[in-house]
Amino acid sequence: MQSPEYTHKSSIQKDGSRPKIRLADVKGFFTRFKNKTFTLIIIIFFVIPLLKFGGERFLLLQVDQRVFNIAGFVFNAQDVYLIFFIVTGLAFSLFFITALFGRVWCGYLCPQTVILEGVYRKIERWIEGPKNQQLILEKSAWNKEKIMKKGLKYFLYALVSLLFAFGFISYFVPHSYYIDLWQHGPSTHPNVFLWGLILSFIFYGNFAWFREQLCLIICPYGRLQSALTDDDTFVIGYDEKRGEPRGKLKDENRGACIDCGRCVVVCPTGIDIRQGMQMECIGCANCIDACDEIMEKTNQPKGLIRYDSYNGFNGEKTKLLRPRIYVYMVLLLIGFLVFSVFLRNRQNFEANLLRLSDRPYILEAGQIRNAFEIHIINKSAQEQRYTIDVESEQKQLESIMPFKSIVLKKNEDKRIPLFLVLNKDMYKKEFEVNVKIHVDENEKKVPIKFLGPNTLK
Repeated sequence: MQSPEYTHKSSIQKDGSRPKIRLADVKGFFTRFKNKTFTLIIIIFFVIPLLKFGGERFLLLQVDQRVFNIAGFVFNAQDVYLIFFIVTGLAFSLFFITALFGRVWCGYLCPQTVILEGVYRKIERWIEGPKNQQLILEKSAWNKEKIMKKGLKYFLYALVSLLFAFGFISYFVPHSYYIDLWQHGPSTHPNVFLWGLILSFIFYGNFAWFREQLCLIICPYGRLQSALTDDDTFVIGYDEKRGEPRGKLKDENRGACIDCGRCVVVCPTGIDIRQGMQMECIGCANCIDACDEIMEKTNQPKGLIRYDSYNGFNGEKTKLLRPRIYVYMVLLLIGFLVFSVFLRNRQNFEANLLRLSDRPYILEAGQIRNAFEIHIINKSAQEQRYTIDVESEQKQLESIMPFKSIVLKKNEDKRIPLFLVLNKDMYKKEFEVNVKIHVDENEKKVPIKFLGPNTLK
């Protein structure tokens, strides 16, 4: 139920214009918690590329070479099917969290929120001061003070954008690339340098100018709220029964809300939470801290704006566990179990067999010859020795290859020609041949067909 004076507030106006949002300062439990969370996430972001596991990078996604080091496992292009389980697992985890606590991801963990609120806005406030001083500076004429402050702010924005851009790229390239760039210049790895500049411009444009518009215009998550939440989902809301009718502090018949507007001036998307659940709300809880501060100053109980469900705001009981929660939990469990089975059965090498030549077989000098190519890929993080054996019911079958044992370094692959030769008098019909590749205690058997003419005279 909306108040009679309802007017939708947002940083996107009806005519498409966008008033620049400058946040008022806010203090409280959720603000302190977010500041600590943002700091921790940013530290983790820069530390992860430095971590090692078993002598290798803990996380290195070399897309150009199609090799991915993740927590001690080495994956390549043949393991791409595992991405399905990772992506769906992340999706159902997000659905699960949203169904329970609304957009808690957006308010506390989303990189857009973490970097914007944890870095860029703090730089802005450090240089230009709180909201009132920022507005005064914005309206003032261009003088020495304004040029210095604006110049320093945008210089630091550019510096931070470069830092985050190359920090992000470090997830995809070895550390040696950065050492080469530092010692010998961009020509050593021009693609890395170019991508760093491109991402820097993107980060700068996003966090220095576009800001909350990414959440409102581009990100689809807010528009999924109605499908992912229900009347028992914990969201940030305004207790209309307690707060209405609004009025000044001296009014006798007013509700708890004194219509001070503090919940609006601290909102990073410029909305009024008193107008109900809105697509623009990112669940940052700034309005909760701001309102609690006012309630404390006016000697009223806190919680006029709080985390609660729609049923809770209406005085009804909230059900934490409900059908959709069980469905998400079951889907997550099934996905995790299937992923675990695939991961456990995954071998640390890949072996494929390809038939060569444009003909299935060659008949020459009284012999039938089939030509193949064995492709072995070492997917482990250590050097491995591979042994190749050929087995067949046809004992007279001869296998010819340049070597039957080969050593491959980590992430290295090799193609080995294989020729199977049989005297034409011994051939009756096509038969199966097993090519076995051994490494340590692991073995992979690749069955192939030895082909020849249907009839021989």
